Amino acid sequence: MNEQQQLISETLNRLLTDLCTPEVVDRSESGTFAENLWQVLTETGLTAAGIGVEAGGSGGDLEDSLLVIREAARFAAPVPLAEHFIAGLLLSEQAQSIESGPVTIASGKFIISDGLLLSGTADDVAFARWCAQVVLVAQGPDGLKLCRVPASDFDIVQKNSVAGEPRDAISVNTKVAAESVFNVDSQTPERINLMGAALRALMMSGALESVLEMTVQYSMERSQFGRPISKFQAIQQQLAILAGEVAACQMAGHSVVEAFSTLGELDIAIGKARIGEAVSICTDIAHQVHGAMGYTLEHSLNHRTRRLWSWREEYGNEREWQKLVGRHFSAQGADKLWGSMTAL
Repeated sequence: MNEQQQLISETLNRLLTDLCTPEVVDRSESGTFAENLWQVLTETGLTAAGIGVEAGGSGGDLEDSLLVIREAARFAAPVPLAEHFIAGLLLSEQAQSIESGPVTIASGKFIISDGLLLSGTADDVAFARWCAQVVLVAQGPDGLKLCRVPASDFDIVQKNSVAGEPRDAISVNTKVAAESVFNVDSQTPERINLMGAALRALMMSGALESVLEMTVQYSMERSQFGRPISKFQAIQQQLAILAGEVAACQMAGHSVVEAFSTLGELDIAIGKARIGEAVSICTDIAHQVHGAMGYTLEHSLNHRTRRLWSWREEYGNEREWQKLVGRHFSAQGADKLWGSMTAL
């Protein structure tokens, strides 16, 4: 982490400590957007970190934006930072600026006619009800089109993930402005999926760090039989397993960060799969150590673990990415299999 990233991390942690309290997360899950949090993050340039100034961003490196998204996940921040960032990158490639209001990404079945009539549907669109615009890819008469559409043009059916985060169903049948439609290549949907998988992997890594910190702290504060439960060997063993899994996720996260600029499919696949695997192990241990307390909806642990269960399934769960990894190495042939695996 360089000096600028250290400053970003410290600034973000101060802001989130003050503005992303458990009460804010609870209100979001009850249907109230964390508007003040989003506004402050926007004013400080954190929602557009890593996006060029010429595209309405704050500048900086891609690593800056990945750091912001990862750190926000540690606090279970109920705002669409990842989706906004992906939309910003796609629009910047078209020399377009990103709006300050939240922008989300929709992956579904959309078609657009010669007359710019856009129609189609998508499920599980993150935070659609609270966003100003939706960015999507539609099939046009002569290839794929990237479309930027006001969220008000969609019919939105509000749905939530297991974490209580908005994952809405949207549909549209409207004419869009010509200046909001751009030609893109056939790889764009796959690129969006890879970006989404990478960001979810980093978000899970950040949330798992928070789960570890909370679990260790609770074990030191909770006493049983006259001493903290952290003194019991059985608890220590479980905490050691938890810490080992989180450390592995940190390393997997570093690989994902390094692969993001080129969207290296193999590294992102391995990272998403490895961190997804750790979710079950880590959340089981964390809830076992916390006991019944951690299962209450209002507990901060629950805010993290429910998001982890949701994020691991989005943009491909570990089983889907493991299949991709397996196919990659199988294609190397018997003579090159071991060498290609150990070269990673």
